[in-house]
Amino acid sequence: MNDNPLTKYFRKPAIYVQIPTAGKFNPEITKTVLDEIAILPMTAIDEISMQNPDELLNGEALINLIASCVPSIPDPRNLCNIDAELLFLAIKYATHGKDIVHLHTCTECSEQAEYNIDINTILDKFPDIDEVDPVEYEGLKIHVHPPKLESLTRLALIDVEQARVLASIQAVAEDDMEGSELELAKQFAISFRKVSKQNIDLLIGSVDRIETPDEVITDKDIILEFMENTPSNIVKKVNDKVQELSKKPDDLTTFEFVCEKCEHLEKVAFELNPVNFFSAG
Repeated sequence: MNDNPLTKYFRKPAIYVQIPTAGKFNPEITKTVLDEIAILPMTAIDEISMQNPDELLNGEALINLIASCVPSIPDPRNLCNIDAELLFLAIKYATHGKDIVHLHTCTECSEQAEYNIDINTILDKFPDIDEVDPVEYEGLKIHVHPPKLESLTRLALIDVEQARVLASIQAVAEDDMEGSELELAKQFAISFRKVSKQNIDLLIGSVDRIETPDEVITDKDIILEFMENTPSNIVKKVNDKVQELSKKPDDLTTFEFVCEKCEHLEKVAFELNPVNFFSAG
């Protein structure tokens, strides 16, 4: 029991949202009778964490943000990425209001102006993916789910790490052109293998279960061995299904702006990067 007399003044849910997967792949999530999830506004510590480059780089800031603002999700790392993307927008809404301010430069007259993007219109466009047809192969049913937040965070971190390694080698190329080219080729090969392995891990991690005529397999080691010994066309079908689940509608992040000066109508793709719009405040 909390004896703090100020408890009743603590932050309270600002909005309630439904996530794209409806929690199908995260049964541990607590929801309301309407299948909604409560969203709390950010704290001062959350705001500071979103300005920390190291926490942003390794993904901890975003994971901790969900843990703080969506306490009904016990393990944000295990959350499907598309659900996390919606929750970041919802947290932005709960903290700073429904509008994202976008500075746009007209391609016709170069006039700059700020436009408000209503977060509600974006939330309403997220697809419902609670039902996913399995990939079938010789009596097996391979069930997949969208990539998890932690898997994509690891992949992004590896990309950054490899980019740094290659950049450091290129920076000294003038000192030893022949030796540097050889080292660069070697690092490219290492980088390619690392990213390829992470992509395979991402694919395996997106396999929820495999149904045989006799049993249901959920053991990741068994699934990995199966995928390593399966015809490439089947692996491609599984990968295509995962990519399909990861894809958001084209109009989700496309908006029309009318220039206030020349009245030119323009469609603009807006990047829904939580790092950018949280830092924008």
